[in-house]
Amino acid sequence: MNTLQDENTRSYLEKILAILDIDAVIHEEDLDESTRCYRIDCKPSDAKLLIGKKGQTLEALQFLLRQMCKGTKIEQSHFLLDVANYRQRRRETIVDQAKVGAVAVLNGESEEIELVPMSAFERRIVHKYLQENFPELSSNSKGEDPDRRIVISYVGEGTHVEEDDESASGDSAE
Repeated sequence: MNTLQDENTRSYLEKILAILDIDAVIHEEDLDESTRCYRIDCKPSDAKLLIGKKGQTLEALQFLLRQMCKGTKIEQSHFLLDVANYRQRRRETIVDQAKVGAVAVLNGESEEIELVPMSAFERRIVHKYLQENFPELSSNSKGEDPDRRIVISYVGEGTHVEEDDESASGDSAE
């Protein structure tokens, strides 16, 4: 990780939180060799404000912070923001939804299951989870944002099919 970038990103984040009058502690964690997570710990009421409805405010805050960092001449590596462990809890929720849908298709309850609309980042998590854990199922994205969703269907043993989700590949919320 780039120490100067980390200091710069953290400084911008602290300034944003100060403008919002949010008293918070920021923890930095390397998620992998190229992605750093800035975890914001704050009061529950402030966390609710920062996360927003369905994580939309958190996504907007992360986008804003990335745009601010782009203005510097420092090479940027990937980072993401998390508040009150929202992203981990959300990941567990969507994986559980995918698991329930996959089991329903495998048990013959339905030929295909349509999941609730998700962001490109969340759809990518589901596609990857199903590919790794249910190779006999297909996961395809259907619809237009913000109502784009995944449809799970049976295709047979060892033949997982995943639709190229163009909006997912361009999503910056990694």
